[in-house]
Amino acid sequence: MFFKVAAQLNAFERLAHDEDKDTWGKPEMTALLYAELGALMTDSALYGFDSVGQQCQRIMQKMQDRKMLLKCGEIGNDLHNLRTRFEDEFGRHFFLHLSLKEADAYQNPEKDWEAVVARFPKVRYNIEESTTCFALNRYGAAVFHILQVAEYGVIQLGGLMGELGDKPGWSCVSRLLRLVAVPYPQRTPIAQQYTKLLESVLPLTAAMKDSWRHKLDHVDNQIQWVGTDFSPAVAQEIIIAVRGFMRKLATELP
Repeated sequence: MFFKVAAQLNAFERLAHDEDKDTWGKPEMTALLYAELGALMTDSALYGFDSVGQQCQRIMQKMQDRKMLLKCGEIGNDLHNLRTRFEDEFGRHFFLHLSLKEADAYQNPEKDWEAVVARFPKVRYNIEESTTCFALNRYGAAVFHILQVAEYGVIQLGGLMGELGDKPGWSCVSRLLRLVAVPYPQRTPIAQQYTKLLESVLPLTAAMKDSWRHKLDHVDNQIQWVGTDFSPAVAQEIIIAVRGFMRKLATELP
């Protein structure tokens, strides 16, 4: 957007300088210029380009005071000053380039997670942070946040089964696996009641653990980082596994 506006203003500046400085600017040119300056002033306020916005306002006020009658020399000088401020403002800002896919994830971090967030609002923050970090190529951070989401799900499932233990968290997984390791008639009543749910989600928890086991370790039920150099493929594999696990809980957990 700013590149397009800058190109248009530069074209106006060249047109003004191509004319004799004492020549009056053509009415159609000054009208178009006024409109461009108004749009730029609005966008500059939105993005914090204060100096550019002030210069736009100054030029537009002059045009109003002169009833849109300015000489080409004045127009050229004013636009030259505006361009200088434009360059200064851009020099004080850092712009990060994202692909269309990355930009979509960055701007819509809850996409494909709607059912999970609706059922478990407490995981919204970590879902948004994970998606944002993945879009910015911070794969270790993306995995860190998504594992908080997975742990929350494990705790919900462990609570339903009465298998939270002293330290609710990942240790619930081994307890839940023991519930389905015995024949159905020997399972606890709650495990029998939710056998289908357990048997459908526990393989997903195993998939998650398999995905991160070469990067993470567990000490006193806490996640410890062995390495943080996650590849995009590994990070995405973990995120997809967690999403499948949480979707299942969101739709089937009573």
